[in-house]
Amino acid sequence: RSPPSFRACAARCRMALTFVAPANGVATGHLRSTAGAPIGQRSGPTALQKVWSNSALLAFGAIGAVTVATRRRVTRQADEKGEEFIDYDPEDWVKRVKMIEGQRALFDVTIPKPLGLVPANFPNRPGVGVAKINPDGNTDQLNKRVIIDGEEGMWVLEGDEVVAVNGTNVEGKSLDEVGPLVKNSEGDSVTLSLCRHYMAGPVKVVFLPSGKVATMKRGIEISKAAEVGVEDVSFSCKEGWCKACWHTDPMFGICYRACSAYSRKKPPPKNPRTIPMTWNNVVPLWLLNWRESLKWAKFKKAQREEEKKERLAQRAAQA
Repeated sequence: RSPPSFRACAARCRMALTFVAPANGVATGHLRSTAGAPIGQRSGPTALQKVWSNSALLAFGAIGAVTVATRRRVTRQADEKGEEFIDYDPEDWVKRVKMIEGQRALFDVTIPKPLGLVPANFPNRPGVGVAKINPDGNTDQLNKRVIIDGEEGMWVLEGDEVVAVNGTNVEGKSLDEVGPLVKNSEGDSVTLSLCRHYMAGPVKVVFLPSGKVATMKRGIEISKAAEVGVEDVSFSCKEGWCKACWHTDPMFGICYRACSAYSRKKPPPKNPRTIPMTWNNVVPLWLLNWRESLKWAKFKKAQREEEKKERLAQRAAQA
């Protein structure tokens, strides 16, 4: 049985920063020396060009443009039973940032103090980046509001480079210079301008309906999220066909298999099992579990039928 299709749904003290994907595969920021002072942010978008990677543009062409509200990426709609669903629009995310050369994205975030993240110097070049986002800190809360709840603006990813603090350019500066600007800034919040290499670095993965979030390395198996307690991945078969572990990306309709079950009697399904190597990480990767994906497909089908009825009614009225 093939997976469901989704038509129309189809990036201080001197420290060295190293982003290491540990054996469990979930990417985290690790510091080589002393811990740094927390930094953090809240959302305030700088959205300009609609730019996507070449491969993603091809995916848009193959699957079809997503028809959802243009103002918000997370648009909640209710079915006839009153149950809310989210519309997923990758194009809206790239409108929230300014794409520049070198496959980089610029955006601003503003969040109350304490900022709830750990900054550090990059190990192999000048500049300060986000080494770690503290769980339940203000930056983590920002990410949840933007990614899960649909608040306007952008979110923060481990590896983002701090290029300005409250409008003061700090690109290429060390933590000795950037830290005091954050610590001594006036007011209860700080606005950071961040730069992200959107075709490199980790991907923010959101499991639904649980709403759990994991920062995962490209190419790592999705099942690794379960090994660190981020998301339970269960299955009830020995060859990968029970579909209990299948997760669907609602933006492009790709169904991933989160288990490694294999049987000599029956080959496993060819569903991808790893985080995509080619992914614009300005956009989070949402993964719906199998039951949620079936509900979502049913909702989108009913939505398409309703839109078709409205178009026919409009044509009849104009005739």
